[in-house]
Amino acid sequence: MKTLEESIDALMAGYEEKIPVRHTEYVEEWASPIYGEILDEDTVEWTPCRQAEPLKFAELESALELIFHDSIKTLFGRWYAGDLALAYQGHPINLLQVQSAEDGERLLANITGHILMKRRLKQPETVFIGLGVENDDLLLSIDNQSGVVGLEWVGKEQHEVLADSLTEWLEQCEPQISENSD
Repeated sequence: MKTLEESIDALMAGYEEKIPVRHTEYVEEWASPIYGEILDEDTVEWTPCRQAEPLKFAELESALELIFHDSIKTLFGRWYAGDLALAYQGHPINLLQVQSAEDGERLLANITGHILMKRRLKQPETVFIGLGVENDDLLLSIDNQSGVVGLEWVGKEQHEVLADSLTEWLEQCEPQISENSD
């Protein structure tokens, strides 16, 4: 079985091969290393780029008094990329990615809000890593304790386990053309 790093790298390479021209939302304030040709004020071509320094979770872990599952840190700390349109067992899912250091800070703020909501609702702590395309209230998440990948509705507990690990889940995904990939 591949390591998580190998699975992420293989997915990124497969994504580039299957979808040679990729588009994502352009955020002018971000000096993102993934940005290529700017197509209009909202859209830019992108190419994945390894993070020189992985996204740092230590301050947030200290503030929240928890340790994030290694798979979460690896997923968001390995590549800068646009969100990845994937098919999992025929279902479209957008796997969230970090576009730049600034986007990483925004992601950490969103994760903070999600963890605090989970605590308030007295639910197991999860971290969202993707969204269902058919319904953006359907989150793809990782259980922070076990590393299990599952589905949950916003404000609810994971209701379906998809894989015991992120590595296992990624091995079942295929890059897919989406409206952001034309």
